[in-house]
Amino acid sequence: MTKEGDDVKIIEQFLRGKINDTLCEDTIVANDNFVAIVDGVTSKSDFSYQRKTTGKWASTLVAQVLAECPEETTLPEIISRVNQKFADFYEDVTFTDDIVSQGLQAVSVIYSNHFNELWFIGDCQAYVNGQVLVTPKKSDVVLSQMRSLILTTNFQTTKAIPQDYMTGEDPSRTEILPWILKATNFANEAGTDFGYAIFNGTPIPDSLIQVVKLEDNPQEIALASDGYPQIQKDLDTTEVGLADVIQNDPLCYQQFPSTKGLRAGNNSFDDRSYIRFTTEN
Repeated sequence: MTKEGDDVKIIEQFLRGKINDTLCEDTIVANDNFVAIVDGVTSKSDFSYQRKTTGKWASTLVAQVLAECPEETTLPEIISRVNQKFADFYEDVTFTDDIVSQGLQAVSVIYSNHFNELWFIGDCQAYVNGQVLVTPKKSDVVLSQMRSLILTTNFQTTKAIPQDYMTGEDPSRTEILPWILKATNFANEAGTDFGYAIFNGTPIPDSLIQVVKLEDNPQEIALASDGYPQIQKDLDTTEVGLADVIQNDPLCYQQFPSTKGLRAGNNSFDDRSYIRFTTEN
């Protein structure tokens, strides 16, 4: 079912890189047809082209597709166009790392104004009618808990303190990184509980995509990347939740278990983006 005559009105939006905004691998899309958060997966290699990482390129190319697509474009068509963009990139650029584990990868939550639906490709978040919507990545949940175990054990059995790992090497991140890379084998694989949806140049099974049909009446919607512990009804409240984690659990292993924590001198543990808007007749 499609709807006609509704306009999107942006209330607020915010983007902040964990190091700086230039290096931020998140991208926000906001036009008459689509509103989206696109989260480029954190680069796991030293690759850089035109001073952009794989995560930056991935989110940029997905955003380009959403900017170019007419309003009636379906999600399968968007995925196909993104895959072609990625293929063109690899044809034009010398990329010597493993494409599966270290190539272009991005997750996204997309609002289609034409279809009045939210499309989840991966673990971005949405807030609709007081409800938080998110599709967790199972391998990240497992590895976050493993990292928490490593850190808790280290702090109990050695003289290390959290600040040591914020300024120097984080042994828990080093320990789980090979498994983060191995888990990319489950990208867009529907035959396993560890399968997850992601833009990476390959087809995405329907079973891994979450589609949320929204009510026809005008409503307020918020979208965010996983750079926030949990999306809330507005930006200020969402930022307060993040600030609480950074203050009380900067390594992100107790209050908010994650696959990575805050590095000394950084703004946060991850890039973050947020947009809130209304649909109006």
